[in-house]
Amino acid sequence: MEWLSDCTSNEKHWIERCAERDPKAQQWVFRHFFGLAMGISIRYLPSHATAQEAVNDSFLKIFEQLPRQLAGLHSFKSWMRALVVRTAIDYFRKERKNFVVTGLDAHHESYATPDDAVDSQSVEEILRLLDKLPPVWKVIFNLYEVEGYSHEEIGKMLGISTSSSRVYLAKSKACLRKMITIQNGSH
Repeated sequence: MEWLSDCTSNEKHWIERCAERDPKAQQWVFRHFFGLAMGISIRYLPSHATAQEAVNDSFLKIFEQLPRQLAGLHSFKSWMRALVVRTAIDYFRKERKNFVVTGLDAHHESYATPDDAVDSQSVEEILRLLDKLPPVWKVIFNLYEVEGYSHEEIGKMLGISTSSSRVYLAKSKACLRKMITIQNGSH
């Protein structure tokens, strides 16, 4: 596998200089990959300010770890994505005490809707609807459906049981289907 196979030659140049702790290169890497990191972070954190903090911490970790990681790094963006996700989840766990968490049995309504209701939605509409989910549901949906983590991994990350992760995912999907059905009915 090629070294930094997911980067252009220009990106490789700046990442190499960044690994040498060149401040100008660190600034370039931060600016160049900021949008990607912020896009990841904002999916897990409820406020833009908290997401920005997590991104800043992520880049500090990148700059600290890159000199040790560079030689064996085949995919910079995948490595960076995993680091940003872990950092955002750390922030989420710290902030979780500020969220109103409903019990698993708090929502008793039937959420049965046609599966094709989701297929007719744009990515932007689904992302807007995801923001309406309770924070824990949104995080679990993103970790499982977007990042591909298993329920066991999610449980360890969030300090919940595997079965709770499964239930929260099922409830988030059901709630999204219901919101989509309601949205489609109001058009």
